[in-house]
Amino acid sequence: MPEDRIILWEAHRGGGGYELPESTPLGFEYAWMLGGIPEADVNTTSDGVLMSLHDGKLERTGRFVPPEIAKTPISQLKFAEVRKYDIGNDRYPHLFVPSINELLEKLSADRRKEIVIDYKNAPLEQLSELIRKAGVARQVTFATTDEAVAAAFKRLQPEVRIKLWLGGSAGTIMERFRSLVARKFCGFEQIQLHLNEAGTGSGKWRWQLTADNVREALSATSECGVLLQTLPWQFEREDLFAVLDCGVRSFAVDYPGKFCLLCAEYFATSTPGISGWRMPCGTGKRLPIG
Repeated sequence: MPEDRIILWEAHRGGGGYELPESTPLGFEYAWMLGGIPEADVNTTSDGVLMSLHDGKLERTGRFVPPEIAKTPISQLKFAEVRKYDIGNDRYPHLFVPSINELLEKLSADRRKEIVIDYKNAPLEQLSELIRKAGVARQVTFATTDEAVAAAFKRLQPEVRIKLWLGGSAGTIMERFRSLVARKFCGFEQIQLHLNEAGTGSGKWRWQLTADNVREALSATSECGVLLQTLPWQFEREDLFAVLDCGVRSFAVDYPGKFCLLCAEYFATSTPGISGWRMPCGTGKRLPIG
């Protein structure tokens, strides 16, 4: 019987931004060291350098950035200008926006590392050429919500995995998902569903997509050999366990450390035979499960 475990998980926004500064060299290393796959959001500077910055501007993550620069899209700034600003925090200052090429070099140096590149604003041909030169196509997942962009990049890089992410209301997500099912997912390898808040709060099923929706999606993707991934924006123990109970084994998260600890708890307490372990000192009490 195969081991029940997390198949793969993604550190959203290059580390999430809550536990360590997002989309920084430190955030990427944090995700890799935890065994995850960090996400790089690709945007392009005015002089044609591809960089990993979620928002496409420095306003939210930059520190001590002049307002006129912070509000300017990096597509209107040169690489050297973007690079000189700190996007760390008080505990971890002096961190910079990495280029996509620098991240791909990390993959070249360590074949165990993988990365998700979420398409924002970049020439597909240029991104494809960087991946080709680095020789890391099999370590890269290309993510987008645009099916035409996904198909175009698959033609450029057949060995790169494609992840199509589906966001919006529950109705919009399921309508798009069922359309993809009818088309056998267009040959894409991964589908990500956004678990948006329903307003019920933690302790109940807190997502707009229902548990039945999730199970339907998992069944359909499994039949086609496609990996289903969910992105719960916020979660506590009971929330994550509820999604795991549906059978989901791939996640994108903004809290990598918290996610890993909860998954360790979930699978440890689900291990066959663990209920037979006894407490020390001859108490005879069994470990509480669930």
